[in-house]
Amino acid sequence: MKPIIAALLTLIWLAHPVLTQTPQTPRQEPVPEDVVRIATSLVQTDLVVTDKNDQVIPDLKLEDFRVYENGKRQDLKFIEYVSADAAPRIEGGIKINGQTVEPDVERNLSARDLHRVFAFVVDDLTIPFEDVISVRNLLTNFVNNQMREGDLVGIVRVAGGRGLLQQFTSDRSLLRRAIAEIRPTLNAYSAFNNITANQAINTQPQRAATGDGGIAMPEIASVPDVDVSDQGVISGQRTLITLHTAAEVVNSMKILPGRKNLVLISGGLPLYEVSQNEVKVDGAPIHLAEANVYIYNISYVLRQLTDRASRAGVVINTMDIRGLKASRGVSLYTDPGNEGRSALFGGGPVDANFGRSPNMAQFDNKALDTLSGHSGLQALSNATGGISVLNTNEFSDALNRILNRSNYYLIGYRPSESFDGKFHKLEIKVDRPGAKVYMRAGYTATADVPDQPQTKEEALLRAVRSPLAKRDIDLTGALQYRFRPDNSAEVDINLLVDANNLAFKQRDDNKYHASFDVVGFLADETGKSLGGFSQTVTANLSPEDYKRALTYGIGYTGHATLTHGEYQLRAAVREVETGRLGSMSQFLEIPDLAKKRLAVSSLFLYSVDPTAGGKAKPEALSGLRELLRKQDLRYAVVIYNPKVNGGKTQLQSHIVISRGGKVLFQEPDQPVTSAVVNGQVPKVGQLGLGKTSAGRLMLTLVVTDQSEKQARTVVRSMDFLLLD
Repeated sequence: MKPIIAALLTLIWLAHPVLTQTPQTPRQEPVPEDVVRIATSLVQTDLVVTDKNDQVIPDLKLEDFRVYENGKRQDLKFIEYVSADAAPRIEGGIKINGQTVEPDVERNLSARDLHRVFAFVVDDLTIPFEDVISVRNLLTNFVNNQMREGDLVGIVRVAGGRGLLQQFTSDRSLLRRAIAEIRPTLNAYSAFNNITANQAINTQPQRAATGDGGIAMPEIASVPDVDVSDQGVISGQRTLITLHTAAEVVNSMKILPGRKNLVLISGGLPLYEVSQNEVKVDGAPIHLAEANVYIYNISYVLRQLTDRASRAGVVINTMDIRGLKASRGVSLYTDPGNEGRSALFGGGPVDANFGRSPNMAQFDNKALDTLSGHSGLQALSNATGGISVLNTNEFSDALNRILNRSNYYLIGYRPSESFDGKFHKLEIKVDRPGAKVYMRAGYTATADVPDQPQTKEEALLRAVRSPLAKRDIDLTGALQYRFRPDNSAEVDINLLVDANNLAFKQRDDNKYHASFDVVGFLADETGKSLGGFSQTVTANLSPEDYKRALTYGIGYTGHATLTHGEYQLRAAVREVETGRLGSMSQFLEIPDLAKKRLAVSSLFLYSVDPTAGGKAKPEALSGLRELLRKQDLRYAVVIYNPKVNGGKTQLQSHIVISRGGKVLFQEPDQPVTSAVVNGQVPKVGQLGLGKTSAGRLMLTLVVTDQSEKQARTVVRSMDFLLLD
């Protein structure tokens, strides 16, 4: 890739008259409220209380709670019930060939729009090959049917995955890409690395495709029990890798406001193994079960993760994706020496084990016995106030239980004990019959370190990296590309700063002055930065230019040359005087033309004055993508690699205009009649929207090549704002 070439920020000039606009008071981003706050004078934590039907109880009062720390009752100061429920502002969605098309406006979620946060950690070190499809089905159903506007979601794999697809986003298309890449992964620590010839697995290519390579071992100061088997040592390392990944995800969620849910999807997280021994006492056989832990001082490891999750406001939920199949790790009633016995008919109670004692010898993979495999999953969820989904195949219903716990209580009390750096156990009781409390097991008694003031560079870097868009200053942008003859693509980076959010000051020279910094970078599919731009801009605008800036914004244009692949733009702007921030991100996929598959450039939008007739000059829509109702909307794309027969193509296209998922207009398929030049076909169209009410709309263009037995279709969409 060539370095990004950035043009100087300039005003966006348009031909039609300027609309006079009074400067608005700049908006302030709401200060995120911490869920968990630990100080010597106040401990604040969150919990969920459900009734006997597993429904969240919303009407508890202060006097209904009793809080105990290390067994001593605490002075409870306040409670607050926090609900994540809100009426969605965008409902439904349009579908093209079964795929939902979402507007770009949904993809830059800010703190004030945030409702729920979910991180799905896929433990592909332990998930059996045949259960990977269950993981994909579960996550696909969540994205398509259970995810709501205002949700921020991340999908992270323990042993596989790509950096660009393992980020928190509200972009459903990005999440679907991440789900599609979840596949069985062969790794040095995989539980299912060595498959026997007679093991029944699904061998369909899409289910049994191999994944990426290994990952580095985390440096955690724990060692396996010397008495465990060789397989047990590997199981212990596997558990540490998974716990390390979960801890890193928890750390990344700390900057997000509110209570967050982490869902660990696993094939079992074993902490120990059980061996069966038989000794004889006075000639009578006695069966002994001996448990050996995989990780020395596992309690310390779990407490550290629990404390970290508490301070980040994260609840860890766990799910065994093996479902009912996980029960194969228990011995049978008819196993020798383990026959079913009962206290009935004279049998003694000591001898009554009902044939259900664990027998690791009966299981072909010791690491994933029901008891040991579920031990770590239950320990994690119990310690952080989450739920553990075990021994069920109803995964979507189980996930609904987790989603329903987005409504919670926030309580605060004055700790009676001094902060001694030790783990303090919490117990919270509720005076309501049948109530069940899901709470954190405790915290390490050290006060949170206050945030230090950030430098300008730190503030910008944090804004660029954050999954939440900053909205103190409105910053919008678009990535648009077209191909070069060598199969690379010229990419235009178009940013627009809303001048109404800048604190302009009129000085003695009668000009309006404001200064701000703008930074940005492009990252590839691995998350590696490919270069960027950084500039401090001082605007000195005449009264006329100032009015234009208030209406059309201040634009920034950069250029880059990229090869085929997936990329993301992240950009931020910071006002020098006030420190207010704005940020945005956008995903871009550039197809590989060398594969000779149908491809389409980005969608380009223009405004046209319909009264000017043939002399009308199209004006590119600015970064805000605003169109007046009295103007026509013109759109254009370039189509690549169409099949040509007799000098003609069988290309067809149609457009869809929608608002909030409701289709307002859809034209029938129209043939694309433009001539093919060097394998390229331009497609240009224009329509009037004078009878459409003002608001945010989305234009979707569908291009289909009918020349093959199975028609190929490419979809491009872009939202814009229609103004009166």
